[in-house]
Amino acid sequence: MDPFSILMWTAVMAGVAAGIYTTVYFIDLTVSILYQWFQNFAYLIVNNDRRSLRNREYLRATIKNALDSGEYAQIIFNNQTEDIHDARYIKTRQVDPEIKEAHRYREVAFWS
Repeated sequence: MDPFSILMWTAVMAGVAAGIYTTVYFIDLTVSILYQWFQNFAYLIVNNDRRSLRNREYLRATIKNALDSGEYAQIIFNNQTEDIHDARYIKTRQVDPEIKEAHRYREVAFWS
């Protein structure tokens, strides 16, 4: 696992331990569900859109459980302070093909 993935998992687990997340259950997880939640933080993301991922202040990401159990973490990550701004834990039975493709070869997917 690359260092950034380790950092992301560590940050998510720290957030889980601190209780700053909510667990959401979906029968079908779709991209529109992900984007609806990300829209809550549009005021943070709007100034980042034209910068590279490394230079953005806030990043939108999903992290897939490596066990392929239908468990995801959806996060807003503050790239400057290396803290999680907000997160939620998602359990689902079925996943949209676009989300599957985003996580096909990696556990962390960034959404622009």
